[in-house]
Amino acid sequence: MLHRGEDLRLLDGGLGEENSIPCYDDSPTWLIDAAWDQVKTVARNALDAYMKYCREEGYSHSYLLGLDILFMGQMEPGNPGKIVDIRPTLVEGPCCNSYPACPAVDAYKLYRRLQVRGFDPDRIEYPSHPTMVRQKIAALMVSIHRRNGGTGMPKVAVFTRPYPESEEETAHVEMLQAFSRAGMDAYRITPDEKPYVKDGKLHVGSVPIDVVYRRIERIHVPVFYGEALAHQIINETPNTIFVNPWKVDDLRSKTIEERCFRRWEAEHPDRPVSRPTTLLDQEVTPENVRKLADRGGWVIKKWNSTGGKGVFLYFNDAAASEAVRMLYIKADGRHMVHLNPDELEKELAAFKDFNENTAVQQLRLLDARVLSDSKRLVYDTRINALYNPELETWEFISGMSRSVPCGPDVSNGNSLLTNISSGAEVSPLIIGYSRTPESHADLTFGPLLNAIMQSRTSVII
Repeated sequence: MLHRGEDLRLLDGGLGEENSIPCYDDSPTWLIDAAWDQVKTVARNALDAYMKYCREEGYSHSYLLGLDILFMGQMEPGNPGKIVDIRPTLVEGPCCNSYPACPAVDAYKLYRRLQVRGFDPDRIEYPSHPTMVRQKIAALMVSIHRRNGGTGMPKVAVFTRPYPESEEETAHVEMLQAFSRAGMDAYRITPDEKPYVKDGKLHVGSVPIDVVYRRIERIHVPVFYGEALAHQIINETPNTIFVNPWKVDDLRSKTIEERCFRRWEAEHPDRPVSRPTTLLDQEVTPENVRKLADRGGWVIKKWNSTGGKGVFLYFNDAAASEAVRMLYIKADGRHMVHLNPDELEKELAAFKDFNENTAVQQLRLLDARVLSDSKRLVYDTRINALYNPELETWEFISGMSRSVPCGPDVSNGNSLLTNISSGAEVSPLIIGYSRTPESHADLTFGPLLNAIMQSRTSVII
């Protein structure tokens, strides 16, 4: 039953100006059992590579990260009726997804919405229960403080934008409430609170802040706080610990991430990071990109391409159109370029003497659940990870999924980009192991995820 006063809407917008975020509850994303095992392996390899890179480069690592791990495959060259190499694929990982707002503090509401709709989300044994995400982050604040020599309860803050500009206002308030319930003095910091830097610490009022959970990107701090104060906050606060250190934002680059993973794999060839084939620098040639096109197409990711910015999809009609029709019914082309043979040759020629800080990756096809003869549902999954400084290990906490309806009657969707501009809605993500073998008999999986669950790596269309 819904508790009195419980609000299960997902909201954004400033205080008093909240808007509901669309949520797709009808078909939750279930990453369970064999699929969850494979996702964990991908995540742990990527996180270990990230930690090694931070250590060697002298960066303070983030304590909260999001990894976009999607079930994807590619076309078999010369065979447009077969999808091969099906596996959980990291499309944005620790280096690219250091954005501080990653953890889905709305996991509790998504979980409760499923219960209200009659689903049984507790048929799964979670790595961290969806109702405990905020408590986990609150406990993290204390652990970080004590691991760094602090005593007692830390004075903590949520560092963000002003009210009217905040795109996640509800999450900011809920985190402050969680910190207070855990016994910490918790402060909101925006320019309105007139923060300042003194003795190497960020202050609000007369209070020196020990640990900060920031929900604003580095590039936006000068915009809202002014250049002078922003410089002090970012560069002159060694005695205030940021859960998401400022330097991690500099890593938000697909080219840096690829170099991080290659460095890792050179020393750990038995633990590769599952990702699309990626070309960098002099590797980007017409000949090499043609090999990607033979398997369906390619993706161009500019240096700061996270969040869908700077991402351009190109798919080869001759190699992939049959699979696209099967998986998505149609592809609208709003977020991707369809290439006939003449257009393909023209685009390939542009890679001669290519010289940009850009990664060119294999276009891999996203899984899609079949909802009806005329409707599909493309989805991606954000797996959230929290670094436990006491155990010195990463823990998984409930994430979220984004879903994009596809079909002949869908005007805003049918795209392989599952960001908000392509019509995506927030969806519940259930991760973990089935409590009983029969507990997922009624669950809906897409053909690629079905293959994973059955230990297969290919499907025939």
